[in-house]
Amino acid sequence: MKYLIKVALPALILIGAVSIAWMMIANRPVANQKPAEPPTLLVNSFIAESADAPISISISGTIAPHTETTLVSEVAGRITEVSPAFLNGGFFRKGDVLLRIDPRNHEAELKRAQASLVRARMQLAQEQSLADYERGDFEKLKSVSPDALATSDLTFRAAKLAQVMADVVGAEAQVIRAQGDLDRTEIRMPYDGLVREKRADLGQFVNPGTPLGVMFAIDYAEVRLPLSPTQARELPLPGYQVDGETTPVLISAVDSEQTWDGNLVRTEGVLDEKSRTLYVIARVEDPYGFVAQRDMEPLRIGAFVDVTIPGRVLTDVVTVDRHMLKPGNRIWIIDDEMRIQPRKVTVAYADSQHAYIESGLTSGDRVCITPIDNPLPGTRVRIVEDESLAGS
Repeated sequence: MKYLIKVALPALILIGAVSIAWMMIANRPVANQKPAEPPTLLVNSFIAESADAPISISISGTIAPHTETTLVSEVAGRITEVSPAFLNGGFFRKGDVLLRIDPRNHEAELKRAQASLVRARMQLAQEQSLADYERGDFEKLKSVSPDALATSDLTFRAAKLAQVMADVVGAEAQVIRAQGDLDRTEIRMPYDGLVREKRADLGQFVNPGTPLGVMFAIDYAEVRLPLSPTQARELPLPGYQVDGETTPVLISAVDSEQTWDGNLVRTEGVLDEKSRTLYVIARVEDPYGFVAQRDMEPLRIGAFVDVTIPGRVLTDVVTVDRHMLKPGNRIWIIDDEMRIQPRKVTVAYADSQHAYIESGLTSGDRVCITPIDNPLPGTRVRIVEDESLAGS
């Protein structure tokens, strides 16, 4: 009996406890459930306004000389004089003597040619005198017997006279050639320029065709700029004439704070077969400030520059930052219920910084500025009050 009480009593207590716990769970009060509101995003925005917007296109290129010359010797001889300006990076004026070649042999050739000319002219004078003498005798004989004498090509030493005249012309040509060779012993350039590379020096013997150096003119420099078909449609491009109408541009070097005024002077007449781009040429006058002796930072040949070209004026467009334009030409706007919604727009023109919207946005629309990762239409937002961003 004691054994049964010892076994049954704990079992009864356990069963009673379980029953009471079940009754408590079954009769517990029901909690009021309230659905969680979606998170509200904090964003910046601005009110869209339509206005006229002048556009400009910025293109990069490398400054190159318009005129570059590989200087070669036209005569043979030893270099006896070198100008202080004839060195790498040296400036020279038009007509300055850069190199002088030993002229003695060429002076001797000139004198020899001049002596040959004198002999040829003396021979011509003798032949003309003999021809005049024979003509006088012929006239006397003809007065005695008019019908007995006839003239021919050999009369009055005509053939000999023509030969001597040809000798005079040949001797004159030799003098001109010898004088030209003598003049070419002084090597000059027909423009103000700068020496890019020096290839000859004092005491060196040169032959005709020996390279002496490379130099280029510094009256103006040019930069070749590639334009896409879209960019070309937006710009007032000049024609193909060198002296035609020009378009002012602004040139700035990547490693300099100074800017230079230039002009868009011409377009190339062909498209690049690989990139389908049209190349235009911008020109800057006196890039080194050497011609006009200006106190300025030089725009050196080979510098990498950005060229800003003014384009046409877009009328009645909304200007937004380029990052606001999403794939598919969509922009996120904020409706009256403070929810973001996608809006498809038509883009008049876009560059790396801005997009110009011609339709799809109207004045008064609130545009979301803040980039949102994986945005969902209808997401509620709150706007940051920042006057510096309003009407951006």
